[in-house]
Formats: sequence, structure tokens, C-alpha cells
Amino acid sequence: MRLLSPRKRKPATDRWDLNAPLLHWAAGSPWSVGDSFMGTMVFGSTGSGKTSGSMAAICRAMLRAGYGGLFLTVKPEDRQTYTEYVRDTGRLSDLMVFSPDHLLRFNFIADEMARSDGAVGLVENLTALIMTVTDLGESGSSGSAGGDNERYFRLEAMRLCRNALLVLVLSGEPVTIPNLHRLIVSAPQSLERIQSGEWKRTYCGECLEQADEADKNESQRADFDLALSYFLHEWPALSTRTRSVVQSTLTSTTDMLSRGAARDMLSSPAPNVSPSMMYDGKIMIADFPVLVYRDVGQLIQVVLKFMWQRAHARRDTTRNNRPTFIVCDEAQMLLVEEDHRFQAISRSTRTAVCYATQSVSGLIDALGPQSEPKVHALLTNLQSRICHQQTDIRTVEYMQQLIGRSRQVMMNGNQSRDENWLAPIFGNDQGASSGFSETWDYELQASDLNSLAKGGLPHCVTEAVVYQGGRCFPNGRTWLKARIPQEPRRA
Repeated sequence: MRLLSPRKRKPATDRWDLNAPLLHWAAGSPWSVGDSFMGTMVFGSTGSGKTSGSMAAICRAMLRAGYGGLFLTVKPEDRQTYTEYVRDTGRLSDLMVFSPDHLLRFNFIADEMARSDGAVGLVENLTALIMTVTDLGESGSSGSAGGDNERYFRLEAMRLCRNALLVLVLSGEPVTIPNLHRLIVSAPQSLERIQSGEWKRTYCGECLEQADEADKNESQRADFDLALSYFLHEWPALSTRTRSVVQSTLTSTTDMLSRGAARDMLSSPAPNVSPSMMYDGKIMIADFPVLVYRDVGQLIQVVLKFMWQRAHARRDTTRNNRPTFIVCDEAQMLLVEEDHRFQAISRSTRTAVCYATQSVSGLIDALGPQSEPKVHALLTNLQSRICHQQTDIRTVEYMQQLIGRSRQVMMNGNQSRDENWLAPIFGNDQGASSGFSETWDYELQASDLNSLAKGGLPHCVTEAVVYQGGRCFPNGRTWLKARIPQEPRRA
């Protein structure tokens, strides 16, 4: 009996049973609905076949199984690629395209207000979203100097955002990004201005007065007292430089959310799309490819992803157990710190997260200086890791360490021959020896990853190493080498 044997799966009892197979990596090696909920990361160098191979196979399998979900886009051709997947699986009637050229519009504040439990819940969730968008703009900054100062400024920006949102909510004013921006920039800037009473005639002063007069329960009154003290004492007492940095950290985000496509698509007065539509099987492509729309494309899609994650986290799966997905190729362009937190609970929300990227090095570079722990925190909760042809040293070492070492038998031998000039007279003096030795070495060698087939014509088959945490495949290992057919692209 093998010490490690393939786990036996119970037969599926319904369409979306956790044990229902979605695809097979090889004979006897299914990848199930439950496996999809534990997250997937696909690695592969440029041209390795990761998108046309394992990513395409996974997307088509989930679509065939009736998943609803969200496709995020980075490359200009992503919309066409995902539309082909939807068409090939007979799901065109469920397809929705979120872009300026289509009619879909979203209002993330209205959606959050409809779901949040009271003013405090709304304030905390909107604060988390705004700070996530703020972090997106700072993640690519280089250098690590002043790390403690940066953390301080971020925490102060969060305090400013939380207090401003609370005042806005309690005042009865419309909770919009422009109003939040207006309140922040009109907040009193000095203790002298507080003493003169000029601040009362500003938008911030009006909101504070309305919030003070509004009906509040005991908890809301306590929260408002803290906000009032913040704006009348703590905020104006900050040094000019500190206050300027904190304010600009936050207003740079509110300014972006208040303009152009971001405003029109995310703060529409007549929203007609919601994350809950995915639970009825709808499929949405966020057609704002980052390589085309740059910062605006990132901002819009990060907001969508955040709101979809929050909605999935609140979802009651006992009422509707339809699986959903969030898919992103070249995911390093749209990853934020919140992703690993959601991934830790994605299984219970029945959400299949599938990301693809070129390398571990690319993830670390995208998330900014000193981000390696965050990258590994995310990867830890993406239990299926698929590696196509790879030349990045850090990714090769990561896969080697992930799979681990095993006892390997090495054979050695040698042969000697006497070259003495008298050997032809007295005969050759020859000797030979051989032996075996055991060593612990990586099961997966760098050459195994470097030499994986990249696919394309004429065979249209790409190869990948598939690893799933806690699983032993029929080959007796925790990994297997899979051959994945590629679907030819339409002209």
C-alpha cells in the first residue's frame, strides 16, 4: 500500500455538488466544482500557452457547468476571447458587456447602501473600498524609504475618510463621491479658523450642523461626537505638511472617481447591473482593458471586483447555490491587498477565483516594494497552481519548494584501464566499479519547467505542471504533467 494514495471522491449528487467534475487533467485526475472554489493561479512565460491552454479549459468548464461570473480585462483582445468562450458553451443569452459602448451602468454607493447594515456598516465598507482604490495608485511606487511615515499617512487618510463619510451619512446629504470630496476639501484647516467661526459657512460646517441636529441612536451619537472632535480639534491641529499629505492622499482618489468614465460607469443615477445578477447565471465582461484605459481601466475594474467580492461574502448560499467566478488574465495588473482576504473565504461563498500571470516576480513587482509576504499570502489560498513553460528563476524555485523533495536513487560507475607500455605483452589490467546512492532532491527540476511544450501549430497542445494542495494524483505524486489541447482562434 502506498503511503500517499489518490484521495477517493464521493460521487456527485447534483449539478453543483462539490465533487462534480468540471474537467480532467489526465485519466483519473478530475478537477471538481469544489476544487474551483479553492482558487487557481496559472503561471506561464510569454507564449507558453497559459491563456489558450489551462485558462481556456477552466473558463469553458465553468461556463458549461452554468456558473455566473465576472471577467476582468487587461489586453485589448480579452473581450473577444471571453466572448468566444461564452459562445462556444452556448451561454450568449447570459452575456453582458460593461463598457461605454453598452447600456450597463453601476452605482457602487447605491449598491452598498442597499446591502449595508446601518450607517456604521456603510461607512466602514465605503472606507475600505476607497482606501483599496487609493492603495492601487500607490502600489507601483518604487523604493521603500519612509515606510513608517507612509503607513502613518495611510492610517490618517483612513481616519479622514471614515469621519467624513460618517458626517455625510448622518447629515442626510446624498452620499456621493463628489459630496465626499467637497466635504473633505472644505474641512477647517486651522484652529484660528475654528475660533473665528468661518468654518460654519462651509459645506463641511453645514454637514456637521445637520448631522448634529439629526435623530440618532446612542451608538450613532457616540460616533458623531468622535467625528465632531476630529474635525474641530484633531484635523486643524495637524501640521500643514501632514494635513496636506493626508488630504491629497484621499482627494486624489475621490477626484478620479468623480470624473469621466469612472463617474459615468460607477456612479450612475440609473444603475442597471448588480453583483446579485451573477447568482441567476449572468456573465459580465468588464470591457475596460488596462492596456487601453490605463489608470481609469484599473480603477473601474478594481471597484467592480471589490464590490463583487463583498456581495459574494454576504451571500446566503443556502438559498441559491449557483457557483460564480472571477477571472482575470495578466492578473498582476489588477491585484490589490484585499484580494488575499477574500480568497481566504471564497470557498464558503462558492466563488471560483482564477488568475493568470507570467511569474511570481511579476506579482511582486506589481504590488510594490516589500510585497513578497502579501504575494505569498494570496498564493497560499489559491490551492490549484498550474505552471506552463517557465524561465523565471523565482517562479521555478517557488514551484520546486512547493512540491518539495523526495528520496531519489542515483547510480554511478567507473572503469579503469592500465595504459602501461608492457600491457600488450603481459595483458591489460582493467577494473570497473558501480554503485547506487540515495539523495533528497527536488522532485521537479528547472529543466522540467523550461522544456514544457508551448503549444501552437501543428499539434495545438500545451503542457503544464498541475499542483493541488493536499492532493495525491494517480501517479503517486502531489503533481502531474498535463497535456492540454488548445482551441484554434477564430479568424
